[in-house]
Amino acid sequence: MLAPFIICLREGIEIFLVIIPLVVYFNKNKLYNMTKSSLLGGALGTFIATITALIMFSQTSVLNGPAGELFDGLLGIVLAALILYSIVLLRKNKSFSTLPNQQFVSLSQKGVFILAAVTCFRELLEATLFILTSPDGSPLLVTGSSILGLATAALVVYLVSRGISNLNIGLVFYILNLFLVALGAYYLGDGLEVLFGSYIPDIFKLGVLVYTIPSYFIMLKYDLKRYINSNKIK
Repeated sequence: MLAPFIICLREGIEIFLVIIPLVVYFNKNKLYNMTKSSLLGGALGTFIATITALIMFSQTSVLNGPAGELFDGLLGIVLAALILYSIVLLRKNKSFSTLPNQQFVSLSQKGVFILAAVTCFRELLEATLFILTSPDGSPLLVTGSSILGLATAALVVYLVSRGISNLNIGLVFYILNLFLVALGAYYLGDGLEVLFGSYIPDIFKLGVLVYTIPSYFIMLKYDLKRYINSNKIK
């Protein structure tokens, strides 16, 4: 169950890059009420995301026959489009800092609470949608793999934010994005095969190729150009 681990590791990094630096900053400056607000907000967002995930899993598990196939096919295509937009075109989270954003630090306790809640809910819900399209497996194994991914993300961000590790989170996230693009290609190919496989036998391979080649080309072209224009090359 590598896919749930990778997905939750990536989404977990997004969550904890917001939460952990703030908590470290608040504790360092003895703003314990702000720390409490961020943790309570994160807990609320996680709770709501968990309930939503349980409902989604319970409802999708009862879909059988044509209805289930239609849902799986459409969900795969939607997720492939989401990955294409947020990672390839929008360049979501292309740079990172483990220092708390001053705009976030200046928020009130209510603002920090809402920020943490929305961040946790949004990213965990996104992870849930990805996991829904993963190949069938033991629910216990999928859950354990997902929790391990989130725990690993929290540990990595904490070590970096405290200066214990000099790991380049941006590079880690970039590698995870490359994996996610490949996963998006699989989702698109699988979705097309479910919906149109009876009409076009090789549509899975066609979908994967049509998705991966332009996506990787756009990503690598953009990043290569940015690297050449940086001060790293003299």
